[in-house]
Amino acid sequence: LTFMMLIEGPRWLKFLFGRIEDKDRRSHTKKLAVKMYGVVTSFVNGQVLVAAIGAGFAMVALFIGTTVFDTPSINPIAFGGLVFLFSLIPTIGVFLAASVVILFSSFVSLPLAIAMLIYFVVYQQIENATIQPYIQSKGLELTPLIVFLAVILGVGLGGILGTFVAIPLAGCAKVLIDDRLEREADATEASKPTK
Repeated sequence: LTFMMLIEGPRWLKFLFGRIEDKDRRSHTKKLAVKMYGVVTSFVNGQVLVAAIGAGFAMVALFIGTTVFDTPSINPIAFGGLVFLFSLIPTIGVFLAASVVILFSSFVSLPLAIAMLIYFVVYQQIENATIQPYIQSKGLELTPLIVFLAVILGVGLGGILGTFVAIPLAGCAKVLIDDRLEREADATEASKPTK
């Protein structure tokens, strides 16, 4: 859905901007919309990077696990690709991927399934507390703490849907707050008497 919105977004924005008659207001609104569009794009790019990191670590863990438990019937590359696809879903993607990997591993080797369960529990905690906030904070120009708090508030206020939109909404809110502060600073500067 986000990908489709990014593709069709410029056409929607052009249509909406055509409805604003005041040129100054239209220009300002365009500037804000472009910044928010950049926030959503950065979020999507960050999520792809987080998914790639998760898939890479999952493949390494599966290579090690299949070697240690002598289970060559598990394909680490295929399951790494599956982890990548599921990890594109914010917050719960790793859980879904882990469920599939653990289920298939349990058919082949119960010790491998237990090892993968332990790996995914540890990795999920590391990703949620460090990797995700760090990567998203860099792309959205937010602090890792703000990203982490946004996800917690998103879960608390909106449940699963809240987790999906929490980080982009926090980035868009930052754009609006920065714009407001900049406009107030400009107004204050303009109202100062010249000497």
